[in-house]
Amino acid sequence: MNKEKYDEGIVSGDADVQGNAPEETANGNVYIYDADDEPVDDRDLYRDYSADAVIAHHKDEQIDAVPVSDAGEQTFSEAVGDTAGSEPDIAAGENIEEQENVHVPSDNETEAARQAPSKTNRISFINTVISMVTLCVAAAGIFTGFAYIRIHDQQLKDYQRRVDLLEERINDNTGSENSNAGREYVDAVSLIDEEEMNEPDVPADKSVDIERGKILTYDSYVGYSWVPVLSGVKPNTYRSEDFIVDDDNRMTYKVDGEVSSYFGIDVSSYQGDIDWNAVRADGVEFAVLRIGVRGYGEAGNIKVDDKFFDNYKGAKEAGIDIGVYFYSQAISVEEAIEEAEFVIEHLDGRDLEYPVVFDWEPVDASSTDSEPRTADVMPGTLTLSAIAFCETIKDAGYEAMIYTNKKMAYLKYDMRMLDDYPVWLALYNPEMTYYYDFDMWQYGFGKIDGIEGDVDLDIAIIR
Repeated sequence: MNKEKYDEGIVSGDADVQGNAPEETANGNVYIYDADDEPVDDRDLYRDYSADAVIAHHKDEQIDAVPVSDAGEQTFSEAVGDTAGSEPDIAAGENIEEQENVHVPSDNETEAARQAPSKTNRISFINTVISMVTLCVAAAGIFTGFAYIRIHDQQLKDYQRRVDLLEERINDNTGSENSNAGREYVDAVSLIDEEEMNEPDVPADKSVDIERGKILTYDSYVGYSWVPVLSGVKPNTYRSEDFIVDDDNRMTYKVDGEVSSYFGIDVSSYQGDIDWNAVRADGVEFAVLRIGVRGYGEAGNIKVDDKFFDNYKGAKEAGIDIGVYFYSQAISVEEAIEEAEFVIEHLDGRDLEYPVVFDWEPVDASSTDSEPRTADVMPGTLTLSAIAFCETIKDAGYEAMIYTNKKMAYLKYDMRMLDDYPVWLALYNPEMTYYYDFDMWQYGFGKIDGIEGDVDLDIAIIR
């Protein structure tokens, strides 16, 4: 062990060695004296090698402890504080060495010094463990990333294989009437590719056109657009030229020159009081009456149409066949069932020649003071709601039907799940531009005797 001397009260591990070497105790502590073998500044000062600190004592009182690493070139007074500058209270002539009080480390201090390296080793071990865990986590992340890439790549290959098989089946059936091209579902992601960028000629009558499993359809808002054809949904076999409209906007459907349709109207309280005998005399054969409505506000209250009972009685007495529709704003299956039960309750066993219709329509938010309650209804929820309504109606002994337009059928309803129910199509165009099958067509507006103002005009196809 080095013998160190702290000269002139300088606390430093690099001080020059002068005078006698300090005493070294058995536990490794060195007691420091000046060049004349007197205590430094009347204080005992020793360096505790175990704690790496300079300790100053005055008699029985420990003055301060200063880490050697922090002491630097400080004077003794700076190292131990202001107390180092004051003289100890020593009686005249008293032998300082006799009053000397040498600090002897206690057993606890000795044990703490012995355990210090052990604590350092434990900290080092913990840091090593943390580093290893971090590396393991990083390796697991890299492995997971590579696994995901491999799975995703395989999914893309499987998808492409499926598309290739689908296109092969479509090409094999090209040219046949109502080919499988019109019955296979093509995912929207495959609608646009380099080969499909060659658009077909624009149909002169804006009618439906089938190409590679897609429907080329026309909408007044977006113009021409492609939509995928759904498998399992029966396409209609109607020809546009078989639907004939006269000068009074009365439509008929003819097969081989013979009329194969009935002419009708649909009404609600908006038409006010109706002279049903005059309506029948003007050629109306059936009428679909609104029986009730759910509000589009948050509460979604249900009410009966103010004119339903009068209209039912008047139409029945005039010999006009009757169906009813409920204007739905259901946002769940439970609400759709509630609406169907409301219809059944207010029909109260009345006879119907035409179906009970589920008429769910989106509400334009710009025309309301608040957001419509149906704004966030998902396609699956709406489809299941329609099924719930129809099945409840059927359980009561009535025929059920779904009212829709092209957008709703192509983009909102899952028509694959609704293929068992007849469809009442709303399409205000004399040309047939709807692909799937339907049973009734609301094709426009017109004047009917006995009704003030315009009224919806419909035909029902005779099967």
